[in-house]
Amino acid sequence: MLTLNGKKFALNNKEFTESVFKPNGTCSGYYKPLKKQIKIYDTAKKLIGVITNQGVLAKATIQENGKYWYSYGIIEKIGNHHSYAAQKEEIEKALEDNNIPQNMA
Repeated sequence: MLTLNGKKFALNNKEFTESVFKPNGTCSGYYKPLKKQIKIYDTAKKLIGVITNQGVLAKATIQENGKYWYSYGIIEKIGNHHSYAAQKEEIEKALEDNNIPQNMA
């Protein structure tokens, strides 16, 4: 389970279904850890953002040509963090929990 700004994201359908019956509520979507990033999806499994190994939470917006545009915009499903420090802390924890080495070069 990945938590960003109080919103939960499930690794798979089983974890998503189990979240429905837990006291803290249903997941807001899914996530998929890769070698150098974590992709974040909504409940329809549409890409909405990524966490890069450089410690950036980026919004993913699909363009007319089918390619994604990544920006520092606020991801609606996650919302705006109350502080930059809180956001960085969650990003670092997400990368660490998914064994993605941080590249702060």
